[in-house]
Formats: sequence, structure tokens, C-alpha cells
Amino acid sequence: MDSEVIAQFGQLHVQVATKRKLRQDVFIAEIFADRLLKRRLREIRYVPLPKFPAVERDFSFVFADEITFDKIQAAVNAVALAELRSFLPIEIFRGGAVAAGSFSILLRAKFQSAERTLREEEVAVWSAKIVAALQGLGGTQRA
Repeated sequence: MDSEVIAQFGQLHVQVATKRKLRQDVFIAEIFADRLLKRRLREIRYVPLPKFPAVERDFSFVFADEITFDKIQAAVNAVALAELRSFLPIEIFRGGAVAAGSFSILLRAKFQSAERTLREEEVAVWSAKIVAALQGLGGTQRA
């Protein structure tokens, strides 16, 4: 049953469209409702919207070219901060005031708790741990 075709999609051949004087691309779908309805529905899964606000912090660092974002992310994940919801690169810059063989990266951390509003003091402690982890990779924090 897993390999059974339940729908087909495609574009109308150009020659057929031209013969019918159709000026735009035409797409066709064929759905086999009987086959579709035989399948079990998946359980609906969702995460409710958070009740408490998120706090974001930006970190600007200079790293040697051999340091990848995977290494940066692994170092931050090793800190194991339960309230860290995301850690993403926002901007990467090479050249200018950044020395050859290195790059500048702007990183954004998002912290959030499902139980309460976060306090500035605890976010500062977590931020310091992230900075220490990034410095452990040889990164230099930019002002």
C-alpha cells in the first residue's frame, strides 16, 4: 500500500497547450480519492504558542576560516542550556577590517522558558557561558 499512487501532478505538454491556444502554463492534478481515503490519518501534533516572552542576544565574533558554523553550534550545544531555543548565524563578513584568513560572524541566541519570564541576570549568565564556549574555539569577541 505504501507504494500505491494516490495522486499525479504534471504540466500540460506545450504542443497541447499551443493547439488549444492557451497562453499560460497549465498544470494538471489527478487525485485518486478512493485510495487516499483508505489511508489512516496522521495524529495532529502541535506545540502551543509560548505564554512567556523570548529574549534574544546577539554575539559578534571573529574566527579563523577553518572554524565552521557546525563547530560553533556544537560548542554552544555542549554548554547545554535548557532555555536556549535557537542559535543562528545572522551575518557573515570577510574583508575590510577583518584580517585575511578569518571572518566576522554575527550570531543570535534566543532564550525562552515555558514556565516563567526570564530574568536579566540569568540571561547574562547564559550569555557569558556562550561567550566562553566561543572563545574556547579561538573566537575573538567584537565590541
